[in-house]
Amino acid sequence: MKKILTTTAIALAAFTTSFAQDTDLKPEKGANNLELNFVPLNGKPIQLTYLRYRKFLSPTTAFRLGIGLSFSSNKADSVFASGLTADTKINGTYKKTQMGWNIKPGFEHHYAGTNRLSPYSGLELDIAGASTKEQTPLGLDATDAVIIQTDKNQNKGGFFRIGVNLLAGFDCYVTKHLYLGTELGFGFQMVKYSDFKSTTNILATGATDPDAVKQGSEMNIGPNFNSSIRLGYIF
Repeated sequence: MKKILTTTAIALAAFTTSFAQDTDLKPEKGANNLELNFVPLNGKPIQLTYLRYRKFLSPTTAFRLGIGLSFSSNKADSVFASGLTADTKINGTYKKTQMGWNIKPGFEHHYAGTNRLSPYSGLELDIAGASTKEQTPLGLDATDAVIIQTDKNQNKGGFFRIGVNLLAGFDCYVTKHLYLGTELGFGFQMVKYSDFKSTTNILATGATDPDAVKQGSEMNIGPNFNSSIRLGYIF
């Protein structure tokens, strides 16, 4: 037991000494940085919602760029039975694709803080967009036909957004190349929802009925906050 305690004490002393000596932890000019989101109590603690890169132009200034890209595609077969003719069944296919993108260039100024803590403020542009395409089959009992309705760039996901955020946050360096941090901001956004065209196609007759729908826009001003912890690596 005495031997274990002695070994533990020596290990703790060595760790404390190395920790105390490791004082110059902040990045220098030319350092690069990639970030992930860290949510300790989540089922997936390490997440990547979008890729954020930083380039330190000096020990106190950094250029940052966030890039996000998403794509999803769903497809399902639908079978409709006629109430007028029990043996009549009509097949239709549901399809939906969604694509989104986000670009966030910005600039940071870092303050003195401590040897491990690096507070900063900054400015960031927020440019984003999304589009959707959907095909929904509906059964018509009267004619045993199927209506295929295709909505493009609809309000559910179609938009273009531009905004600017004032930022404040800090990085806390655990080691020379690893840090944890958080960030909040106050921003302004203009969102223009995409106009979309809804086309009804009756398969039995081949008739089409296009219907253009105009969408509006909105403006948002207020605080924003990333609830996850930023986990970054300097290289």
